[in-house]
Amino acid sequence: MAKKRKETFLQTAMKLFAEKGYHTTSIQDIVEAWGISKGAFYHHFSSKEELMFEIVRYHFEKLMVPVMEAKQKNQSPRDTFIDELTRKLEGILKHKDFFQMMMVEQLPKINTNIQHYLYAQRVRIFRWYCQRLIDIYGGKIEKHVFDVAAIVSGIFREYLFYMMFNEEMFRADAIARFIVRQIDAIVEHLGEEEPLLNEAAIRCFADMAAREHRERKTKILESIEQLKYQLSTLPIDKKTLYQLHAALDTLEAEFSQEQTTPREYVVKGILLYIDSQRIPSLADALVSLTKLVHDYMAHDER
Repeated sequence: MAKKRKETFLQTAMKLFAEKGYHTTSIQDIVEAWGISKGAFYHHFSSKEELMFEIVRYHFEKLMVPVMEAKQKNQSPRDTFIDELTRKLEGILKHKDFFQMMMVEQLPKINTNIQHYLYAQRVRIFRWYCQRLIDIYGGKIEKHVFDVAAIVSGIFREYLFYMMFNEEMFRADAIARFIVRQIDAIVEHLGEEEPLLNEAAIRCFADMAAREHRERKTKILESIEQLKYQLSTLPIDKKTLYQLHAALDTLEAEFSQEQTTPREYVVKGILLYIDSQRIPSLADALVSLTKLVHDYMAHDER
């Protein structure tokens, strides 16, 4: 699906979910809004749940792009953080329909893929707060960085809530500057009090993400082995058989590396090549492998 067309589809579906509710919006409603057939829908998405997952991923990625761009500007760490918080607030307001729907629909309950993705985003954002605080305050905050990051997260969410329902009363940059001034005061008075949060307290989220990452990779490697076995039982000419085995070997190598992330263009190219051979007896196994790979790439935060 072309990128621009996919974005239009995702935005249209999100508006439908926001207006009618996720559970009461049918696939028929979606394809009518898109102007395509149900068959075309299933060519792009395996289910309504997968569509919602893509909507969630799309909006979170869109949200973080301008935030990350702020760091490229020649500013002090403090001004960079203010700029990033401002952009994050503005980005959420720009995608307000999505984030309001996310609160109403309780997205983590839709399926485990969405739940795990949102957990991973929470860890990612929390780590980002921690790094920015250390960038600004250095060793002075190191001992209490997790506690202060938790406070920042809570303050940010509370002001965001009021801003979403009354945009005219608040400016994003004013909230961002106010938050950072309060952090200044908190850091100034930390004293010798022992922190409540530490690495061990938040490790459960990171450990869960790492464990699921390994499990997804194991399933992909098992699926590749299954495809290889099926290939060996088929009456295919030697040249095609050799090329398909070579493609699967390359795919296996991409997912066998511990220290590097599979190259998306290589993985997609191999799957498209195998699919282009149009071998009916491999169709189901290839669909299963493609879904496993899609889930893995979507969750990969390494």
